[in-house]
Amino acid sequence: MRPARIFVPSLGTAEWRAKLADPSLHWRRKKSAWELAVSWESRRSEVSGIPLEIEKAFNVHPTFMGAQLLMAIPEHQVRLDDDRRPSQNDLWAMLLLQNGYGSVAIEAKAGEEFDRTIEEWLIKESEGKIERLRFLTDILELKNQLPGHLRYQLIHRTASAIIEAIRWRAPTSLMLVQCFKESSSSWSDYCNFAEFLGIAPTRGGISGPRSLGKTNLFLGWVDSPMADDSSAAKAI
Repeated sequence: MRPARIFVPSLGTAEWRAKLADPSLHWRRKKSAWELAVSWESRRSEVSGIPLEIEKAFNVHPTFMGAQLLMAIPEHQVRLDDDRRPSQNDLWAMLLLQNGYGSVAIEAKAGEEFDRTIEEWLIKESEGKIERLRFLTDILELKNQLPGHLRYQLIHRTASAIIEAIRWRAPTSLMLVQCFKESSSSWSDYCNFAEFLGIAPTRGGISGPRSLGKTNLFLGWVDSPMADDSSAAKAI
């Protein structure tokens, strides 16, 4: 399956809702899908096009300072090792940076966990899952096997950023968690993943890079407030 090549400009948050697997269930205020859409759409008229909290985190990092949004695609599917099980990003963005382009996979959280651990995901082990882990290990250029306590969602979301960076020949890739409400374990799960990759986690900032063959990988965690009525109105 070839990735999409033709895109239609967004007319507001309704476009985001239409892309959800279950628009009735997932589209609610204080839920990650709604908050993410409002966060980004409410900043569309700004020069950077980036939510304020993320822009502030970028502007204290030499690689991301002055970043501008070139395009963003909600619910963007990235092909992994086969067409059947793509990584569906809450939002994927291409940034203009001082040293070229940056591929960003954004994972939004509003109290949700990072889905299953690798160990849980492998309970019903299959050759397809083993092949998927081999593929992800290769993309991340890891020498050691992925440990079972890591969250599978963080791994394939990070791979998405790398794969799209390679496809667009972007020298920079970033997996960014945009957190509207923290769960009981999400920050510690993020820290475990970052430390396994050899990247020191920074809350409210960008960490890295991990130098890969064709891109430099960064990780980020930014806490964003729930949208107020003014932001919601701007996003329509």
